[in-house]
Amino acid sequence: MTEHLQGKPNARERRYHRFFQVVEAVVAEIQAHQWADTGQTLRQLRGNDLQKLEASVEVLIRDSVALVHQRKRKGEASIHLNGSWYSSSASPDKLTYSVHVQRAYRGMLELGYLEQTRNGVFDRQGRKDGSTRSRLTRYRATDRLIERFTREEQQVLPAIVPPQLPHLPIRIRLKHEDGRQEILLAPDSDEVGRMRQHLDRINGVLARNWFDLDIPDAELAELQARLAEDPEGAKPLALDRRTLHRVFNDEDLTTGGRFYGGWWQNVPKAYRRHLLVNGKRMVEIDYSNFHPVILYAEEGVVPPDDCYRGIFDGETEARHGTALRSTVKAAFNAMLNAGKPLRQSPRGIEPGRFGMSWREFSEAIIVAHEPIARHFYSGVGKRLQRTDSDVAEQVMLDLAENGIPILPIHDSFLVHEGHRDLLHERMRAALVAVCNVDAQLKATDPDLSRILAARAREQALDPDGFGPSTTSDVGEIEAGMEGHDRRLDAFLAQRKA
Repeated sequence: MTEHLQGKPNARERRYHRFFQVVEAVVAEIQAHQWADTGQTLRQLRGNDLQKLEASVEVLIRDSVALVHQRKRKGEASIHLNGSWYSSSASPDKLTYSVHVQRAYRGMLELGYLEQTRNGVFDRQGRKDGSTRSRLTRYRATDRLIERFTREEQQVLPAIVPPQLPHLPIRIRLKHEDGRQEILLAPDSDEVGRMRQHLDRINGVLARNWFDLDIPDAELAELQARLAEDPEGAKPLALDRRTLHRVFNDEDLTTGGRFYGGWWQNVPKAYRRHLLVNGKRMVEIDYSNFHPVILYAEEGVVPPDDCYRGIFDGETEARHGTALRSTVKAAFNAMLNAGKPLRQSPRGIEPGRFGMSWREFSEAIIVAHEPIARHFYSGVGKRLQRTDSDVAEQVMLDLAENGIPILPIHDSFLVHEGHRDLLHERMRAALVAVCNVDAQLKATDPDLSRILAARAREQALDPDGFGPSTTSDVGEIEAGMEGHDRRLDAFLAQRKA
């Protein structure tokens, strides 16, 4: 950003000119600010330190205003206040504790551009299942910061902020026995180099397209609020986050490897049918019984048609239906991921709903899948994640090479519904190429209920079929636009800059 301050904006800054104008103004205020504890200004930052301040202010503004869909309901962003985090590889190079926290964050709090909403918590003891209740400090943009943008810009804030710059595209996340997590940079190798190249191609296509939800902004804000209150710590829907990274679970890159980072991965399953790409509806296709199919193939045995049914007697399965199947699927995956037998049911799995103990439930699954029984409680699930992530990479790369944006959610993918047949073909081909097996695919169509309801209302108001009245008044046209329409228009305008 320094070039921009010197009158030589680069391509990124030209495209997001207004955003960087706001960043520049806030940086200048921080430089001249008289601090509350001393009443004095601090030494002016210059050179490399000034670049760090600019980068920090950009991050703080982007992460907070990208969550604003309505002025009264602003999403919360998170920040690390632990100085040791900034000396680890998990922290982007340009973020340092002394500048990012002590100068940029503290300065924007004192200037009234940010407000801290919740203190961070670190749970040293954790839960019996090994998870923790740790939470980062949360903050949000104030009206003063939002008012730095025009009224029109305030309606489309997520679409006019620059996307998050890539950081550690291939990373390793180690979980320690005391509950700590450590993020490491994947070591350089030919394999890691290829992964980075593939990810660059995939992310390049994702960054050139806009993804949104076909729901009113009021409902989007309510969804944001529910996610913020989720005890499991669901991440907010920051629509600017349209790039991916891979996360492995060991330094040899033999486990994990799945793709994370896209905001759509935090959307509750019920809302996925409302996802849009450039204003067009999307279809989701996923592999059925993905991990069981791979394990059965390794044993040379044909798997059941549905590995999550037929575990219990017919009466029990008929009585509980899909609820029982969903619980079996969750338990099945937990049993593959666990390195030793679980004495208690994993969090979120409640066999008591079906009149069984966890031991009875677990044993029934093992007996029903005797050909692959040795894999339960072996930790094989993390190895299978490496396999399914390699399949996902191949699927996404195939479509990205054709300029087609594709959204991954582990072993399922979303594309514009016009590319349904192509995605189906490439998913099957990728599975054969990586695993030498085939699997059934299941498609979930977009939710058209809102369109059908709107058509019904139009029909009731216009029974003779004359059609809606037209207008050339820009104000009336804009008043009838949904939030996602405005954001798409703003994004497309930005892309042409």
